[in-house]
Amino acid sequence: MADRLPARLQGYGPAAAALGAPPGGGLLFGRAPPLHSSAALPATARVDQVDPVSRGAWLAAMVGKASTMRFEPMWPWVLLLAVALAVTWHLFRRHRARVAERRDRPARLRDAELFCVESQFRSKSCWPIVARVDRAYRLPTGLVVLVELKTRSTPAVRTSDVIQLSAQRVAVEDELGVRVSDEAFVMFPGRHSAPPTSRAIRLMSREQVEAVAARHRRLIDGLDRPQWPDSERVCHGCGQRAACGAAGEGLAGAVRRR
Repeated sequence: MADRLPARLQGYGPAAAALGAPPGGGLLFGRAPPLHSSAALPATARVDQVDPVSRGAWLAAMVGKASTMRFEPMWPWVLLLAVALAVTWHLFRRHRARVAERRDRPARLRDAELFCVESQFRSKSCWPIVARVDRAYRLPTGLVVLVELKTRSTPAVRTSDVIQLSAQRVAVEDELGVRVSDEAFVMFPGRHSAPPTSRAIRLMSREQVEAVAARHRRLIDGLDRPQWPDSERVCHGCGQRAACGAAGEGLAGAVRRR
């Protein structure tokens, strides 16, 4: 049998009043209002709401910052590695130069100690001599041997080489107080990667060197007249050729001698 009374509204009536329903509402509460985004949320929570261009710029900035943070602790190690490589390369070049020098020296000086390289010495005689030594070696006996390096195309020893090395011996003995051997060597570079060639020479005595120095002084002062060399080629390579030309001297045809 159907109920002819009008339907009661849900949440009203004696039962509802007994339960203490809140005024103005039923048993079911109203829908809660939607949550609004708070400004206190971090920026990472709003990345998805940014346009793609801004998002790419933000990611690039974050990657660059991370790479910088990783590189800053590494630069001292990179600098240390560069210094180590430079020192290693310098030591390697020095070792290679020592090996090449020992290989190219004359056979008699294989066991000798390299005494000095491109050093200047001065004698204490009445005619001071300033000489620059290319190389000097000390033998196990303590004797010093001089070596002169020349860049000529042919391994030919000249009289000027003997005079030069003899003057070097006088200067080295006077300044260092050591004994220098009467034998010296003149070295010439090899051609087409060939090893250098060395020629042994006999040095002049101290008296002969002082006589040459005295004559040189007299020539400068005009007390002696120069003599023509044995070969015209010596005049062509002489540094005083201009002075001879200014004095009215000249070579024509055969070599002039006086």
